[in-house]
Amino acid sequence: MKIPNQLIPVAYQISKQVYENQLTFSEGKNQLVGDGRMNSNSAADYINNFRYMMDGIRFTRTLNAFSMEYYFESIFKDYGESKLLKALNALKLHIEYYEGLEKIRMHKMRDIYDKYFAAVPVESPDEQEQNEIIHEIQKQHQSKDEILKELKNLKETDSEIVTINTKAFKRDNKTIAQIKILRDFKCQLCGTTIVKKGGGKYIEAAHIKAKNQKGRETLDNIILLCPNHHKAFDLGDRRIITHTKSHIEFLLNDEPYRINFE
Repeated sequence: MKIPNQLIPVAYQISKQVYENQLTFSEGKNQLVGDGRMNSNSAADYINNFRYMMDGIRFTRTLNAFSMEYYFESIFKDYGESKLLKALNALKLHIEYYEGLEKIRMHKMRDIYDKYFAAVPVESPDEQEQNEIIHEIQKQHQSKDEILKELKNLKETDSEIVTINTKAFKRDNKTIAQIKILRDFKCQLCGTTIVKKGGGKYIEAAHIKAKNQKGRETLDNIILLCPNHHKAFDLGDRRIITHTKSHIEFLLNDEPYRINFE
């Protein structure tokens, strides 16, 4: 059943009301189904996918490009940058899931991701926290040898929260901050370092094995990339040849790369 474009604003508003607990899920679905304008499964997909996007969670039921574009535009307008970042994460996970399942390229979904990724600030809340941690580590004058030793001793059972100078941080963000210091804030594919206005350096951390596949923040699962290479690494044609504790070799859009982790 083809869903007309003029119904999408209605689907968005009902999904929003369900998310904000103004309607129950059943009430929202029944309103959206109406007198047969949308089938029950599709109505559930629109409501559920909105919640997944708002919470940054992977969704597996795809929406058409018009619907996705409308949802992203409206989330950005109604909820701002923080929720848009969540929605972008959900869409990225959806693209990875669907392309892996169907062995296709979701060109329209990738275009929407790129469009709205460019609309948000460069630094996410996690990256801002990492900057705070970097500042604290640098104040302590911790050496690279000390950082490397601490990273090598990480265990899965370690607490998810760490305290630095009485302030609580996510352990994952501390680990990424330490890796950035250890690797001199440089893209490990092209060597680029971005110097920020007012001081400091910017670089992005990419997971080799994704978090939704239980990939951890460890020396052998995090690489540092400039924004362009990060997008290419996440969304391009990536084929891993070898991945060990000491290094990774892979093809990215047919270009060969080797990265040593220490």
